[in-house]
Amino acid sequence: MTDVPGCCFTGRMQTDLVLAPLGADLPELLDAARAADTGGFDTVWTYDHFSGLVDRKPWSRDPFVTLGAIAATTSRVNLGLLVANPANRHPVQLACAINSLQSLAPGRIRLGIGSGSSPKSQWSAEHAALGRPLPGAAVRRAMLTETVAVLRAVWRGEAFDGEHFSAAAAMAVTDGAELPPIVIGGRTAETIEYACDHADGMNLLAADLVADGQLDDRVAEIRSRAPEGFEVSVFAPLELDHPLGGDPEHFATLGIDRRTLWVQSPIDAGQIAAIAANLATNLATA
Repeated sequence: MTDVPGCCFTGRMQTDLVLAPLGADLPELLDAARAADTGGFDTVWTYDHFSGLVDRKPWSRDPFVTLGAIAATTSRVNLGLLVANPANRHPVQLACAINSLQSLAPGRIRLGIGSGSSPKSQWSAEHAALGRPLPGAAVRRAMLTETVAVLRAVWRGEAFDGEHFSAAAAMAVTDGAELPPIVIGGRTAETIEYACDHADGMNLLAADLVADGQLDDRVAEIRSRAPEGFEVSVFAPLELDHPLGGDPEHFATLGIDRRTLWVQSPIDAGQIAAIAANLATNLATA
């Protein structure tokens, strides 16, 4: 039993920190990441948004500049993108960026990929401002599928020729490091089916699924379909007033492997460090 005040959770579920880059200063994000590195957070992630327009913020920060800086100033936590949007860059460019991070933080890189936002959602505002509206769900799912296929082809040194993306057999963008674990983000049955067959894990939008009363069923669906070792994670807000960043009990009861908890600017690195210390104690005494 853990001795963290106000907590009775004794499981081994991992907890991650997701740093929203919207309206944040890079030193602020680095301070938070370094605080997470001192304790029980397993991975630090950031969003793939290039404009603050998606959340009515004055700016956003480039995810790979952010992750590169974090990689260079931390030593323990894993790092990743949650989630890469296929509409933002060609998969070969994504492969180059991810592999470049691997050279800074070997063995610590994770890759989240999603199908991108609906053209009607607030998260599509950055593309609309470019005069490059996002396609519908079917096309976005096809782009997601091809993105994963291109990444696997690039890492194997094979060519790929699809409807949306192509790549030559020798792209010269990776250095021999293994392809990092791929996590698919989303909530629909179609995305879950694809993730179980082609990825290493699934990150579920917990708030939406809880509101719809679907979280339990979605997790059960994944467990019934996915191979052994497939990781199930949930995307939820970080609760700064809770010693563990939020009550993990329900997620643990469902058999969820990982919480990815998002926080937005202003971020108090001291609060992050305190939660990190509690998480470390909780894991050590589980």
